[in-house]
Amino acid sequence: MSILKSRYFPEKEFASKDALFADLRKNYNDLIAFKKAEIQKSCEKGLAVTCKSLDIDKLKQHVKALKVDSAYYYIAVNTTNILDSHEDLHIPGIWNKSVKEQQGQNYLVADHELCIDNVIVRKEYIEMFTAELPFAMLGKAYDGNTEALIYKVPKDKVIHSKAKEWLESGDDIEASVRMQYITILFAMDSNDPEDATLKKNYDEYLSQIANKADFEYILYYFIVKEAKNVRESSLVVFGSNPATGNIRNSEPGKSTLENKETPNPQDRSTVVKSNYYFTI
Repeated sequence: MSILKSRYFPEKEFASKDALFADLRKNYNDLIAFKKAEIQKSCEKGLAVTCKSLDIDKLKQHVKALKVDSAYYYIAVNTTNILDSHEDLHIPGIWNKSVKEQQGQNYLVADHELCIDNVIVRKEYIEMFTAELPFAMLGKAYDGNTEALIYKVPKDKVIHSKAKEWLESGDDIEASVRMQYITILFAMDSNDPEDATLKKNYDEYLSQIANKADFEYILYYFIVKEAKNVRESSLVVFGSNPATGNIRNSEPGKSTLENKETPNPQDRSTVVKSNYYFTI
């Protein structure tokens, strides 16, 4: 017999989907309020797959207005359309207001430690922007595109020696954003007339989840329409979102993706399956 569990009700087990939905129906507004009140670090929201470094010239192909400069690092600190371990889905447009209002206010640091010794690049040297990119460009076996929040940082302004060594080495690296959620919708796969709005949200945004194959069945999720990047983003060993990291210059005329096949979903080092089911 299958028993349903939810991370939001850790002490409870549910004998049916309807029983779980009844508790979610009563509590989802509070759950949204709790999420919005918290300052979150994306690296604390689940497991990660190591990201790959990419040819920055390919970035220019997809962002025509971008003037590529080899004197800068381009670091994707967050991407959309990934359902994370907290059932949160970032959708395109989430960072629009933050990019406009937070320019020159956020640091790039190591491991989310906002102290002098961990600063990688000071805030006045960082330019934030978003770009729509294919997942394939990020080395991910997901269909379609993602919107990346990118930090453009001058190479000669990197003041953290270990971070500079890592960035220059070309080794795989991940990034994590410190954030606060501003606008959230709840979605639930319920056919109860009382849940018509939640079902509408579910159907409307389900197709935007690029990693649906990582879940047995998505019963519910939270759609994050707007978030604020708070004070910093970080270079980390593991982040919750696999499609982040350093977008590097390649050797002239040579793509860093050359001779590298896009991995099949079953070959990913981390596969997140449904948080809802276990069998007894």
